[in-house]
Amino acid sequence: DELVPTLEAGELWLDVNLIAVVLPLMRQSPMPSNPFDIPTQFGAVNWYPTTENVQSITTTPSTGKTTLTAYGLKAGVPFSDELEEDAIVALAPEIRSGMARDAADVIDDVILNGDTTANNNINHDGVLISTSTPGKAHFLLGFDGLRHLPFVDNTAQRIRVAGALANTTFNNLMLKLGKYAAPQTRGDVVFIAPVNVAIKTMQLAQVETMEKYGPRATISAGEISSIYGTPLLWSGLLKLVDTTGAVRSASSNNTTGQILALNTSQWRVGFKRQITLEPDREPGKSQTTLYVSFRIALAERTGTRSTATHTALAYDISSVT
Repeated sequence: DELVPTLEAGELWLDVNLIAVVLPLMRQSPMPSNPFDIPTQFGAVNWYPTTENVQSITTTPSTGKTTLTAYGLKAGVPFSDELEEDAIVALAPEIRSGMARDAADVIDDVILNGDTTANNNINHDGVLISTSTPGKAHFLLGFDGLRHLPFVDNTAQRIRVAGALANTTFNNLMLKLGKYAAPQTRGDVVFIAPVNVAIKTMQLAQVETMEKYGPRATISAGEISSIYGTPLLWSGLLKLVDTTGAVRSASSNNTTGQILALNTSQWRVGFKRQITLEPDREPGKSQTTLYVSFRIALAERTGTRSTATHTALAYDISSVT
């Protein structure tokens, strides 16, 4: 109890949201049950001219639902009484801050890269992934994430660049989004890129120099936050891939870049359990284990991944290493 003061879990949850890049973009829903159904988008409504004293023609819009199914993840860090007593820094706060960073990374990772296929999936092609074997995307098996939709579910939404990054790469991604490229509110539509690709974006002729981009040119500002008015987010959890767009088991093959484009309003993140922080004291071993856990779900709002066009992926972007 001394390690978990009042409201500590709430403060940890706030820290996770501040650290995460992808999670704050998404609409989030509590899940009163597991699984939990949310309505999909209503179908189109027909409009008719009106005539005085004549009953208007009505439309019953098509309805549907999509299901959020929670996936639990937990991490624990044990430490001895002696270690805490002898540590130069306050040990429990250091462990807590480290686990907040880890939780933010894991949440972003599963949202971006989740793939329920255990063998030959998009995160470790050529390897059978076990949930008990760390280091091989073992925690990404709970649901299919953002990248999975254009890469596997609706392959018409992916673009193989097979060349260097260009401004047309971003234009072509927006064309894939179609009507979803127009945000209803600012920030609905975003690009997400690996760090290497984001750095290469700063070298595009359209944004690098003052005469092209003005005072925010990357040659003077040293950063780029949007492309054609659409936010560009850097994420270390969106990895380099091989030329097919998958993460290969041999890391030497993962030398090309990718860019994800999506309308975030068409995705929903659910939490059956928000961040929970629990100590487990074992007096007989003079040891305490600090556990952090959560239960998360992800669903896209149209209800049919195979025809959804709100998310697109460009891959095999060369010269990014």
